[in-house]
Amino acid sequence: MNWPLPLPNWSCAAGQVLDTFFAGLHAELPGFADPLTLFGSVPIQLCLDDAFTSADADIMVSGDPTHLRAIARKLEAAAGGRLRPAFTLQLCPRHFFRTTAHYLQRAHVETRHGVKVIVPHVRDVLIGKLHRSRTPEQEGLSTKDLRAFHRVRQLCGGHPNEEDVIEDLLDCAPYFRLPEHGEMNHFRLNVEDLWTGLFGHSLDLDARVLKPLRLMEAETQRLSDRPVSQMLGDLRPSRD
Repeated sequence: MNWPLPLPNWSCAAGQVLDTFFAGLHAELPGFADPLTLFGSVPIQLCLDDAFTSADADIMVSGDPTHLRAIARKLEAAAGGRLRPAFTLQLCPRHFFRTTAHYLQRAHVETRHGVKVIVPHVRDVLIGKLHRSRTPEQEGLSTKDLRAFHRVRQLCGGHPNEEDVIEDLLDCAPYFRLPEHGEMNHFRLNVEDLWTGLFGHSLDLDARVLKPLRLMEAETQRLSDRPVSQMLGDLRPSRD
């Protein structure tokens, strides 16, 4: 299930910094039409808890972020450093935000100062945090990421619960594949540690996630191997 969220509060500290950047970007590039996607802790600040701050305001850019980074630096200099009193704007390429495959279906989209802004649902933001890299000796999920899960659950009536997270993990099949050259799968380890830190018990990853994913993949393969004529016949088209 999905649960509703308040609309973003652009008057909070992070919202004001972002709005200043959006207005400056539109003034510098009035023809700029690519969407900017907020991720990391910013959606949690905007929609749930304006005190849930971090050092960075992460923004995913569709194309090359180099030019937008230069504009952000220019705006900061023009404002005498006031553009980011508490946040560093991190303009990131697309691969920095990895989450569920269909996150756009439940994201909030609006135009701020002429710029299209996408605010993903916090459940997709939390899934994105499970991609954080780990050190070989790390034990448990990153403290700040676990704190984010706890805070969202506190403010959202217990969501995401176990069923919510399992539902989202089943939309993340590519991230469970074993990496090449024997490297560790950071996402998988973070998922397993999340269960212990958030729900208080271990996760049977194979039974609850990997086996259903294998069944889904097999069903997809079975359907894709069917002749096109058979699939069209199953549609039973009518001239009525």
